[in-house]
Amino acid sequence: MGRVRKEREIPLSLFYLKYFLYLFFGVIAICIVLFLIFSSLDSFGLIYYANYAEKQANASFDKIRTADKVSEDMIPELNQYIIFTLDGRVKYGNIEAGETDRAWEAVQGSTSDIKGNYYKVIPRDQEYCVLRYKIIPQYQSETLRRYLPPPEALFGVTLIACIFSLVITTALRFGHVLRKKLNTLISAADHIQHEDLDYIPEKGNIKEINKVLSSMDNMRHALKLSLESQWNMEQSRKEQISALAHDLKTPLTLIRGNAELLYETNPTDEQLDCISYIEESSLQIQEYVQMLMEINKSGNLVSPKLQKVDINAFLQEVQKQAKGLCMGKDIQLVWETNHTIPNITIDPNLLMRALSNVLANATEYTPSGGNITFMTEEENGYLRFSIRDTGTGFSPEALKYATTQFYMDDQSRNSKSHYGIGLYVADSVAIQHGGRLILENNKTKQGAIVTIEIPV
Repeated sequence: MGRVRKEREIPLSLFYLKYFLYLFFGVIAICIVLFLIFSSLDSFGLIYYANYAEKQANASFDKIRTADKVSEDMIPELNQYIIFTLDGRVKYGNIEAGETDRAWEAVQGSTSDIKGNYYKVIPRDQEYCVLRYKIIPQYQSETLRRYLPPPEALFGVTLIACIFSLVITTALRFGHVLRKKLNTLISAADHIQHEDLDYIPEKGNIKEINKVLSSMDNMRHALKLSLESQWNMEQSRKEQISALAHDLKTPLTLIRGNAELLYETNPTDEQLDCISYIEESSLQIQEYVQMLMEINKSGNLVSPKLQKVDINAFLQEVQKQAKGLCMGKDIQLVWETNHTIPNITIDPNLLMRALSNVLANATEYTPSGGNITFMTEEENGYLRFSIRDTGTGFSPEALKYATTQFYMDDQSRNSKSHYGIGLYVADSVAIQHGGRLILENNKTKQGAIVTIEIPV
């Protein structure tokens, strides 16, 4: 079997340097090639070297100096001329009228001007002939000189265009290769995002990218262990809740049976009320246990079964529950109702459960001899059920997290007799009815205020 070839890791700086060298040597190669091309154009009869016009002017010096009259056909190629009298008057020539002063300065000793023109002065009998030329490469063809930029300019434009094309090509290639290198990071992040925690990323040859991949792989492994631990804890919790709910059925059956037997002992009216509370509460607990088992199986709260309910009859049941809760701790119940609507569409069992949980919390945190106020009122299209106690109130942390399932870290209302689901259930029921749960502290008196708002 052949061995798999492993790429040698290189630092990211070396990866950048490689493409910089590509660019650097590419520019040098372009310059050399263009120089060789333009240098060979002379041998193909396309351009003259830069000093061609100067050589022609020097070669025609004696001919022009001794001629009887200077004519245009004597003037060498790529040269212009002008004839001055000895006192500087222009006689004739093809140098523009505005340029004659610079030509006369050449007679007085100047050899060039600021426009890059060079001058050759040829003294003659009673006159001067001044030749003007440029020391730059030029096309041999008159047509090319007329329609194309000078060879030097063309060389510069071609050089810039080639370098620009090289830079664009190198940048595109660099981006393509770097994107391929980064695809391993993108792929790893995508797998982690979609919780594919068994995916093992394939490393490349860039050291820094491999370090990031190693960190992401460590994160993936830690996340996998955390999720597995969380799932195991969730399963264990569900099993415990299911076992507890099942075990509750037996003592509840005994409580109901003994409560029914108490009716046969000729109880007093006060005792009848207590027996009634015991019997009705045990039935209600049985319903809650059944609901708890269903929630534990599905993982979600039971969907509300909405129906039109007489609000006064519903509040009477709530008041009966509240009186029973307050009776056991010598807490005074203050009952206030201020509503006009006769009916409301709710799931009475779910809303009763939510209000019972809030009332149970209120009685738990209200000291003996305190009071609980239950207030019902209409406001802005909502029916509000407010329960106020005279306990210790909510801590700032509890105001944020008290509706979180299994939250039990409230120092201001610390108790080991609950499991952090009362306000969570109340909040969930309020949301299922299109309303909300509001937690606040009494600003004028000691205690907490819990409000459930339900749209009417």
